[in-house]
Amino acid sequence: MLKIKKCVRIMNQKILLDNLKRKSKNIMKDGKHFHDFAHIMGVYKNVEKLLKYEKGDRIVLLTAALFHDISRDIKDHGAEGAECVKEILISTPGFPKDLINSVSQIINAHDKKPKTRNEKIFYDADKMDAFNELATARSFMMYAVDGLSLKKACFEYLNLINCFYNQLNTPTVKRLIRAQYKKAKNFACKLVKNYETSS
Repeated sequence: MLKIKKCVRIMNQKILLDNLKRKSKNIMKDGKHFHDFAHIMGVYKNVEKLLKYEKGDRIVLLTAALFHDISRDIKDHGAEGAECVKEILISTPGFPKDLINSVSQIINAHDKKPKTRNEKIFYDADKMDAFNELATARSFMMYAVDGLSLKKACFEYLNLINCFYNQLNTPTVKRLIRAQYKKAKNFACKLVKNYETSS
C-alpha cells in the first residue's frame, strides 16, 4: 500500500511539474533580458543533479527554477518575480498552497547571498548554468547592451566566471562543475590574452 501511495505521489508531482513547465515555457518564450527557456531548463536540470547529493525541497526548488527569471527584464527581478510567481502558483490546480511562500522566498533571494539550505542549493544550480557555451553568448550580449567595448567585455567575462565559481556554496557543486569551469576559464583567458599581447 505504501509503494502505491508513493507511486501516485510521484505521478502527481510529474503531472504538476509538466504543467508548470508549459507555463514557464510560454512566459519565457521570447526571453527576458537574454535569459530564456533554455536557461530555465538548464537550472532545472542542475537542481535535479544537486538533489542527488544535497537535501532540499524538490518541488519548491524545481518550481523556483521554472520561474526564477520571469521578471528578468526588470532591475530588481528577484523581488518582482517573487510576487509574480505567487499569482501563477495560486492559479495552478494541484500546487500545494503551503509551498507558495517557500518558492517565492527562493526567487526573491536568488540574486542575493543565500542563507537557507534551499537558497544555497538554488543559488548553486543557477550559477552552474553560467559555464556553458550558451551562457557565454548571453554574457557578451548583455555586455553589448551595457555598451562595453569588446576588450572590456573579455576582462569582465573572465572576472564573472571566476566570481561565480568562487561563490559556489558546496564542495560537491565545485566538483561537479570543475571541468566546465576550467573550459570556460581557458576560453576567457584566450580572449584576454589577445588584448594583453596587443598592448
